[in-house]
Amino acid sequence: MTALPDTLTAERALPALLPHTERYGRVLEFLHAEADILDRYEYMKWVGLFGEDVEYRMPVRTTQFLVDGEGFHDFDFFVDDWQTLYTRAKRLETEFAWAETPPSRTRHFVSNLRLGHDEASGELVARINFLITRTRQDLGYQTFTGSRHDRLVPDGDSFKIRRRTILVDQTVITGTNLSIFF
Repeated sequence: MTALPDTLTAERALPALLPHTERYGRVLEFLHAEADILDRYEYMKWVGLFGEDVEYRMPVRTTQFLVDGEGFHDFDFFVDDWQTLYTRAKRLETEFAWAETPPSRTRHFVSNLRLGHDEASGELVARINFLITRTRQDLGYQTFTGSRHDRLVPDGDSFKIRRRTILVDQTVITGTNLSIFF
């Protein structure tokens, strides 16, 4: 078991871009638009927000003492690249995604944006907190909370997500599956 990946720990030291700046506002709007796209089941449009070299991962979390690190293992619930995300999204448009037929009703909330700029790579580093609610059929709500660490690269007037690391608060995922996107 290790602490957070070195790249995430290093991101904490990057110079901050403040909330009153244009770039901060553009990134915040990008993240809000992404949440809306997911809640409207526009999965292929969502995949288009990612660069072709994307890494999309969710490390496993455990409970441990603070002196032992933040509780993330060397293995993940999933590590996806662009092709895997595309395949997962495309499958949700078919009747063969049994875990999502009928589809879950989700709401994605993002908050507490902290934004930095990595001058060496030219990437923007966005750290947000998330809350996702999901309900299916007549089942109760399932809730996912945590933080997301994104690496964004400029793409015209918008951005592409180059890397996303999802750090869930839960050590036990009580959802029926992980077929939704974060």
